[in-house]
Amino acid sequence: MASIAEGVGVTDVSHQAEGDGSAGGRFAWLEVGLAAWIIGGLFLVVRALNQGLAYDVGLSPYHVVAYSGILALAVLCAGLAVRAVRSGRSWRQAFPRRHGTLGAGLLVLLAFLVVDVAWREGVGIELGIESGFAPSRILLLIGVVLVAVGPFRAAVLSTEPGSARLPAIMSAGLVLSLVSVPGALHPAVNPWLERAPDVSQDNSEIWVMDADGSHQTRLIEAGEGIELTLPAWSPDGAKIAFARSHGEQNAENDEVEVDVWIANADGSGQRVLTGGDGMQWLPRWTPDGAFVSYTQEVQGGPWMSTGPVGRDTGFGPLGPGFDAGSGAVRPDADLWLVSVDGATGPQPITEAPGDDRSGSWSPAGDRVAFDATRDGDTEIYVVNADGSNPVRLTTNPAEDWSPAWSPDGTTIAFTSDRTGIAQVFVMAADASGVIQLTEDPAGNLGPSWSPDGGRITFESWRSGEAEVWSMAADGTDLRNLSRSASTSEHVWDGSWGPDGRIVYSRREAPPASADQLVRQDLGVASLLIQAAVLAVVAIVLISIRPPFGSFALVMGIATALAASQFDQWRFVPAAILGGLLVDLVVRYTPAHRKALVAAVAAPVLLVLGAGATVLATTGIGWTPTLLLGVAFAAGVVGWGLAGVVRPRSGILEPPPRQ
Repeated sequence: MASIAEGVGVTDVSHQAEGDGSAGGRFAWLEVGLAAWIIGGLFLVVRALNQGLAYDVGLSPYHVVAYSGILALAVLCAGLAVRAVRSGRSWRQAFPRRHGTLGAGLLVLLAFLVVDVAWREGVGIELGIESGFAPSRILLLIGVVLVAVGPFRAAVLSTEPGSARLPAIMSAGLVLSLVSVPGALHPAVNPWLERAPDVSQDNSEIWVMDADGSHQTRLIEAGEGIELTLPAWSPDGAKIAFARSHGEQNAENDEVEVDVWIANADGSGQRVLTGGDGMQWLPRWTPDGAFVSYTQEVQGGPWMSTGPVGRDTGFGPLGPGFDAGSGAVRPDADLWLVSVDGATGPQPITEAPGDDRSGSWSPAGDRVAFDATRDGDTEIYVVNADGSNPVRLTTNPAEDWSPAWSPDGTTIAFTSDRTGIAQVFVMAADASGVIQLTEDPAGNLGPSWSPDGGRITFESWRSGEAEVWSMAADGTDLRNLSRSASTSEHVWDGSWGPDGRIVYSRREAPPASADQLVRQDLGVASLLIQAAVLAVVAIVLISIRPPFGSFALVMGIATALAASQFDQWRFVPAAILGGLLVDLVVRYTPAHRKALVAAVAAPVLLVLGAGATVLATTGIGWTPTLLLGVAFAAGVVGWGLAGVVRPRSGILEPPPRQ
């Protein structure tokens, strides 16, 4: 470990020179490199948690970078301490002068590792704002700040104003970026000044998104008392079939009527395809697009006692059977078919005893896979297109349902609770080679294949509400697409369209953040907090006589790391441009006014840059008066802080005598 310290070039830690080429300068570069390593890893974890790529707030593959950075820091500090002791000095003198925060940061980070495990196991830490403000996470933030601030602090306290300025400037950018971690109060994380999102109210409505979860857009709005669910693309992607329910909701849904509707791909041209008393639902297109098959049954569907063969006691197509003990007998559910052009009226495909639901057509259109209670429990069956030659595919005593035929016709994905909770499985079309793809204990169901057969969407309850996820066809590469734990999204066979877009249903009560007043309050608070911290950094940065471009680098680093959490890279150019403008203004300002000008200009340009970015992209929800008022207030905050936080005396030229 001593060789590590020697590699740094620290020859006399108590009397070393402090120029850029000195041991202190080299140590500053090493220090900022370690800080960038740890902070980069921290933001990688935050990004993974925010985007649903990781779920454990303390341990996942995404944590490796940050933890390895802490390990490297520990090895360096231990090496410096051993070297100091061997040379007859105290271990407290192990670090170069004015760089002792590195050791303090390591101690705090080690305390965090212990406290965080105890806190997560004893109290628990949920995703969201809690993961940033839990007491152990505050320790993490303090420790990382202590590690990152070293080069900046050393340069400010140095007797040589030009000492190691570039690593100090990068250090300032890293420290500034950490403000966006707890609470996500940064315009590049939560752009509250955007127009309030267009969200549905309490009804389930039809939405569409790209294959990666981007561009989530409401396609069909539900009216009062209307629920829109189970959408499916037509083979050519020109139309969407969906179930439209209306009536009084109760525990058994026996007052609800459901009809099959179709609409154009843009949501226009909505019309009923087949309806009437009871439930016409779970629509599926035939491969030629000329017909839509659906399930027809009486009101209540799987939420009532099933037909005379047996009761649906499992998880069922959409939930557990509630009235399994009543013993009531009702007509069976069957698969029906209706032509899209109206030339052929509804006609049955299956008419066997038991409930037949959720038909999925083979790519050739010659067979239909479906789930049925013909033999007691719910199993997967397949029949010819005319309903003949039924074959039972699954034989497990658990419940198997919602089959989905792969685009090449060789594989069928389905849902089963054979492990105790609903999970997604696949099997060959001849029922061989059953493989479980999902394992999360919260439940996963409703598989749908991508057009190329490479991925499968499904709905998962691992966040507490149903969300749309996708995975590779072998069950790897899990991705949270809807990324909205406050809403409930559902997909079913047919949800993945031929152009790669995914249609789904979403039930959503408007979040508080959709209220314009709330967005204004949060936006103002976010920007003023950022303005205050940026003003302090700007004032202190002036102390080291930063070269031109320093503010652009500091603001660019901070904004880029904040933007990485949700891929809000659009805010980075404005931050860099704003920093360059600050550099330009400071350059032509008298020395004794530089700190004041920087403290005012940087926050003002931060606010105006964020406003300009939103205005040019998604559209701003603030009035010009509010935006300019917040910019003015940010400048006032900077002005006030400039009178309190003063650069170290002796660095700047004194004001001229009167």
